[in-house]
Amino acid sequence: MAHGLRSASLSTEALLPRIAWSCRNMSSRPSVTMQSPPLVRPSPPPLPAEQQQEFEDLVRAAQAPLSRPSDRSEAEAELAMHPDARAPLKAEFEGEVNPRTGEIGGPKREPVKKWRDDEGDWSFKGRVSDF
Repeated sequence: MAHGLRSASLSTEALLPRIAWSCRNMSSRPSVTMQSPPLVRPSPPPLPAEQQQEFEDLVRAAQAPLSRPSDRSEAEAELAMHPDARAPLKAEFEGEVNPRTGEIGGPKREPVKKWRDDEGDWSFKGRVSDF
């Protein structure tokens, strides 16, 4: 019983500091170096080679950037969108200058256009400003 207990635990030699003779400073004085015990953690059993390769391929594919758009990825994106989600809005104009108002760097679409009754009433987080 003591033999099984001893083999399961780390040996005392692995925990004691080792004495190393240093020739760096032209001295024969021993210096003490500490070595940490080997890392022992519980872990799952290793996979067979073919399953390990499959796992690594799947991880690599999941971590790869989406640099290659394809028709399949577009179809998957449409399926991934919830049916109740609003469709993205298209910009009313191209560029930075609004051709109707001359505003530079403003919003591409009026955010509350469908609720406004007349021109110039904008709402932002519940606050309304009138132009």
